[in-house]
Amino acid sequence: MPDPHSRPAKGASRRLRTGSRTTVACVSCKERKLRCDDQAPACTNCQRNKLACLVEDPATKRLQPRNYTALLEHRVKLLESAVRQLQPGVAQSRARAAEGDGHEVSDLCSIMGVLSLNAAGAEPRFLGSSSAFAFTRFISPSIRQLIPSIAPDLTGNRDQTVAPEPCLLPEYSTAVRLSNAYFQNIHPQYPFLDEATFRIWEAALKDPVTAMSIYYKPGPLFFLNMVYAIGALLLPSPGCSPEQLYASALLYIDDILCHDNIESIQVLLCCAAYSLRSSQGTSHWKLAGQALRQCVNLGYHRSSKHLLTNISPKEQELQKQVFWSAYQMECAAAVMLGRPLSLRFEDIDAEFPKEDGDPECEPKSPPTSTVKQPTMMTYANHAFRIRSLQGCTQTQVYSDTTLQDPKIRQSRINKLSTMLDDWKSSLPPPRSPPDTGALSFFTTPDWYQAAYNHAILHLHRVQLTNKKEPASDAVVMKCLHAAKEVCHSFRRQFVGGPTTYTWSALHELFIAGLTYLYCLWTSAVARTASRLDQVSNTCTDCTMVLVVFAERWRDAAPYRDIFQALASRTITMIADSPNYSSDGIISVTEDDPGDVSQWMVDIADTGVSLGAGQLLSEFVDGLSPR
Repeated sequence: MPDPHSRPAKGASRRLRTGSRTTVACVSCKERKLRCDDQAPACTNCQRNKLACLVEDPATKRLQPRNYTALLEHRVKLLESAVRQLQPGVAQSRARAAEGDGHEVSDLCSIMGVLSLNAAGAEPRFLGSSSAFAFTRFISPSIRQLIPSIAPDLTGNRDQTVAPEPCLLPEYSTAVRLSNAYFQNIHPQYPFLDEATFRIWEAALKDPVTAMSIYYKPGPLFFLNMVYAIGALLLPSPGCSPEQLYASALLYIDDILCHDNIESIQVLLCCAAYSLRSSQGTSHWKLAGQALRQCVNLGYHRSSKHLLTNISPKEQELQKQVFWSAYQMECAAAVMLGRPLSLRFEDIDAEFPKEDGDPECEPKSPPTSTVKQPTMMTYANHAFRIRSLQGCTQTQVYSDTTLQDPKIRQSRINKLSTMLDDWKSSLPPPRSPPDTGALSFFTTPDWYQAAYNHAILHLHRVQLTNKKEPASDAVVMKCLHAAKEVCHSFRRQFVGGPTTYTWSALHELFIAGLTYLYCLWTSAVARTASRLDQVSNTCTDCTMVLVVFAERWRDAAPYRDIFQALASRTITMIADSPNYSSDGIISVTEDDPGDVSQWMVDIADTGVSLGAGQLLSEFVDGLSPR
């Protein structure tokens, strides 16, 4: 098996004596029989020819950058600095939240904030009104006494505290298994790489002579290592370390990011895809945002009709795929964290990628019956569309600071709700999972339904938490149903199957479960329409998936514990109701608002602030018969 980090014994390192210092010639200069001037980070010859300046380690025979030690020392300093700053940063985030509400942030708020921060790559920064943190702060006064024993882990500690060392590329059979996992599960949702080009690089590894042609190019080495790293995160028994493959890929990243081209965007998206599925790595919100800005810098957000270019149609299609992948990833992260989008949908006129067999695919048009057979891009484009609708929701409902008129807000919500229903009605037929099984949620039949329900919750959550104008019964029931369906979809796909987990999946499930309980606590109509066995099944489904998540990620354990406590109290509340009938339905009549009030007092009887007391009063008022 050829090794991209090592060289054959033939042609050992050539050393030149300069005074008392030993100069080590780089591999490129030795091959070309040139005099190497030993400049760091790259010799003059490599800089002139735009080559990676690699030298051979005399002890291990591995190839590494000339400034490899300096890079490692710099990384250690960054890690030490991050460790010192992490705890004060989280504390600062909690202090900000406390100022906003005028009362101490509860443990639930803290834990939910850490969840959002983990989703952002452990960055103690701004969390907006659409984030789970903001929603939890709203409902926290009524449940703060329910969970006093759950202590959040705000340290951001990870199981792995030492930076992993780079490793060799896996042997060819393992490499193909890893790349297949990537292209069958990640690529269909984020098709920003050209698989044909990747397979050429991969095939070269079978032949030591051919493999040498890619050993000096940072691009192939980066993408090989990174695709295998992501594939290793997907497979239950990958046969190699995803962290080490990721570290190997980062050795070549600087040589690619220094260029302003499509390859540099693909690098950022690879890193974001890795970070989304790992407790390690940089913020995928930051990475995807940087990738999107780079797309704008190159004009990828504009229609190809407006751009004078001589690139091939294939390259134009790859540019579209790169742009929409970056937009989708950045949009999902921004919605999850409640942050503004870096690019509004109104500023985009780029076409969606063409679907095979549908060369006349128009921009932003739903799939039509003229498509004989759905292709990979059919499903990818449908995902791009619902992310675009979520982006519009984020921009028009949450991020518009000038929006004051409730009628205008309601009009926007109604329009977006109609667009979501239109999207749902144009769903392509269910796709067949990969032959080896679905390793990502996107490749399962439940993804589109779950995406729709999550978008519904995102759209109407601002109404659920509106204290001045309580949400209508129709909105509450719509959210109750959507939240319940999310819990059931996740249970089907994440328990007992090979589907892997992401931070966004954890966020979507937890906020869905929390919304479901919130609707039951605050709406008599929701309780009347909910059977005890239905509530129990929904809570059990959500809890089971959170348990599975917690087994994979230690940081998910507090959210499992929080939801278990809330779900248990909610089920008890419903079962203990004096009006619980034999058919399993709660009846709320004019005679029992006091009982409902007592339920709320039971979970806040140690005293709350004025603002929380007012919120509890509004909850009780909302439970009166209508």
